[in-house]
Amino acid sequence: MKLSPEERKERIKEYNKRRYQNMTEEQREEIKEYNKRRLQNMTEEQKEELKEYNKRRLQNMTEEKKEEIKEYNKRRYQNMTEEQREEIKEYNKRRLQNMTDEQKEKRKEKRNEYNKRRYQNMTEEQKEKRNEYNKRRYQNMTEEQKNKTITTL
Repeated sequence: MKLSPEERKERIKEYNKRRYQNMTEEQREEIKEYNKRRLQNMTEEQKEELKEYNKRRLQNMTEEKKEEIKEYNKRRYQNMTEEQREEIKEYNKRRLQNMTDEQKEKRKEKRNEYNKRRYQNMTEEQKEKRNEYNKRRYQNMTEEQKNKTITTL
């Protein structure tokens, strides 16, 4: 019996899922290290191709799939240890420090455009939730954090 491309993809996905679940922590670390080295050894051209590929992949995703990924990332972040979260923060900090002013500006513009679109597409209920969240967040900030937020605006 020949499988359709979708069925094949689904089978491979299930196989990889089981395989990953059965790996030891050491094996998972090896994969992480391998991927890290692979990314470091890519030329700029290859990185750009990968970026474009991921961009197209994201654009072609259904809303359902995007939501699934969002939920997965949320659970993944919740299950991280404090140490892992710190590693991510440090990584992001270094990444930001290594950017040129031009890259920083471009990033800021993209983020602003994204936020505008996102806000425009929100329902009134979502906007209200967001405002409530921001209010609580601001109240819980230290004076130093409040000042930092004001200076970045």
